[in-house]
Amino acid sequence: MNLNKKINRRKFLGTSAALACTAMLPPVVTAGEEQESPSKDLQVLKEYHPLVNSVWINKGQHLKSSDLVSDMLDSTTDFSWLSKGDKVLIKLALNSGNEFPATSDPWLLKQVVTILKNKGAGEVLVGDQSGIEDVQWGKDSKRGSSRELCQSAGLLKAINENGATPVFFEEAGYDSYIQTSPPGTHHWKFPLWISSIVNQVDHIIFMPRVSSHVMGELTSGLKLGVGFLREDSRRDFHSGGKDFFAMYEEIAQVPEIISKLRLTITSGRKVFTTIGPNYGDVTEPEYGLVFASEDLLANEILSYAWLLWNREFETSSFAKATKGNISRLGSFINKKFVGKFWPADDTDVPDFQVFRPGNIYDHPAIINFMKRKGGKPEKIRWNQVNDISDKSIPEYMNQQMKT
Repeated sequence: MNLNKKINRRKFLGTSAALACTAMLPPVVTAGEEQESPSKDLQVLKEYHPLVNSVWINKGQHLKSSDLVSDMLDSTTDFSWLSKGDKVLIKLALNSGNEFPATSDPWLLKQVVTILKNKGAGEVLVGDQSGIEDVQWGKDSKRGSSRELCQSAGLLKAINENGATPVFFEEAGYDSYIQTSPPGTHHWKFPLWISSIVNQVDHIIFMPRVSSHVMGELTSGLKLGVGFLREDSRRDFHSGGKDFFAMYEEIAQVPEIISKLRLTITSGRKVFTTIGPNYGDVTEPEYGLVFASEDLLANEILSYAWLLWNREFETSSFAKATKGNISRLGSFINKKFVGKFWPADDTDVPDFQVFRPGNIYDHPAIINFMKRKGGKPEKIRWNQVNDISDKSIPEYMNQQMKT
């Protein structure tokens, strides 16, 4: 499958025209190539060995794999944080109304809701606020609906049929958001306005997908926090210039979120390997990967390794040649993005750092996470709950994940 079937070809600021211009752009310095590795001199934290657990799901066999998901989560957490009747928020990836892998995996959502209820959870809330392309609710205007996009993506049905409660942050109203900031030194010039839903729940679970991103190169757990932002804070984020990557990484670090974030559970049964976040080339390998971690960095590193494997071995040479360098245009597209959705702020949007794959640990959002942590992990512990016959796949990924 080359493109998500629900693409609106006129959307996203004429990305196809931008792709045609790629060859005319000057080369950019990329991490791991012409410049020193930014992660090279970071201190190694000898006691930091975050764990990520995964299961391999045979293509077309996911409906028979519920026990594997349960085993994976039991390997990841003992659920001691969950008391009977606790309220849990599952934060989706719902940037658009396109189906998985443009958004979270409905099948995995069903499994997680069922497991949480079996473990004693009370109300399970599931939702997000979609991207500005489709949903822009300001102080005096409203455009689009996350609820409608959730239905289009096939997620609303999964929520309703499994006894969960759908929540769409903009529906609570512009004045319902709360003001906060990341602790310590950060890159936000103004306080963040985030959904007050975080103060209404006991626990938060992130449920991203694995996807290329036209501006950020990768979208998985670290970028999922953008959905909590009110419209004006999204404008601040997209106008942040060189701080673009750091700013999105820091959203999940605000006290109201990080104090309640228990798990990140990711589906990589299908992967967007080009363009993203709403459309691109979709791979569905013979062995799909589903994984979970209590540590955001561990989730991000495995997500990135899985994206790179799918891009390298499951994506056509033509797709890689024509769409694989789209991240070179990320800063240019971001400026056009701001100009389209916040035209009054299009006077001076600074460039941001362009990143293309090199060393996984050199991704600017990952660098920012590790700097705040005080250094990089000595290793990422990856536990595969079940095995696959093709050992070359985990061997490739382990090589990518080495610190």
